[in-house]
Amino acid sequence: MPSARPEPSPELDEFLGRTARETVAEFGPQGLSEGGLSIAVIDLTGGGPACPSGSFRGDAPYYPASVVKIFFLAYYEAEKEKGRFANNLELQRAVKDMITLSYNDATGFVVDSITGTTSGPELSGREWSDWKEKRDAVNRYFAARGYTASNADQKTFCEDAYGREQAFREGGKNRNRMTATEAARLFKEIVRGEIVGREGTEEMSLLLARDIAAEKPFEEMEPEDARLAGQGLPKGSRLWAKSGDAYDVHHLVGRVVLPNGSDFVIAVFTQGVKTVPGVIPGVFAKVAAHFAERPPPR
Repeated sequence: MPSARPEPSPELDEFLGRTARETVAEFGPQGLSEGGLSIAVIDLTGGGPACPSGSFRGDAPYYPASVVKIFFLAYYEAEKEKGRFANNLELQRAVKDMITLSYNDATGFVVDSITGTTSGPELSGREWSDWKEKRDAVNRYFAARGYTASNADQKTFCEDAYGREQAFREGGKNRNRMTATEAARLFKEIVRGEIVGREGTEEMSLLLARDIAAEKPFEEMEPEDARLAGQGLPKGSRLWAKSGDAYDVHHLVGRVVLPNGSDFVIAVFTQGVKTVPGVIPGVFAKVAAHFAERPPPR
């Protein structure tokens, strides 16, 4: 599917820089620094091929935690559209649980299925080379699309990796990696139908849709992150999102459609304030207020 690169917007860069400084000033006493915050925004309003984009430290690399699962989702849909995956109900169930509930066991099953690899004892020689070549399938797909700052070849675990999975991390040099800019770009490509056709795009949109009107907290992190971010959006807004939370990082990337017709993708990556719940919702609210002040699109 064709994909138009977002166009840099100095105005958005300036606004997001100001937003970041305000956020750091507010949450600095709780541990937030400029080096622990990245924001990327892509304006989808109007639906045309040109999408203004801006960022604050958008190219800074982070461990993406569960945000990497949207890369697995996109690759799965792209390969399925090419007929390389059978209509496997168990794989469909795992993909759903990977995105809607962020289950790591489901993610491991998806990664095995889409790359033809499995976890297990360490390998050597030709077996090890072949295994690594297969596991890098997702990276090759995104490299061909022009992604240069992401690594998406590792499973996510509730505890730790063992055997060949641990060896494949190469002492930490080959961990999953991502920037807010590329996370936002992928979300834009997903929702704009630039990864696959209509059927696959609708399937991904359904999986990423989040209920932000619920009044009671959810037990699972995934819907709760979206609910908290949605609290600062104007009433009647819609949100599609994927969060990530591990070690000392906490991220949220999503598409927001406001009642006035404004439509944008936003990625907020943080480090060092995982237990501070107001940082990401605060940035979402500030960006939404900026777009809400604009005249409705024609």
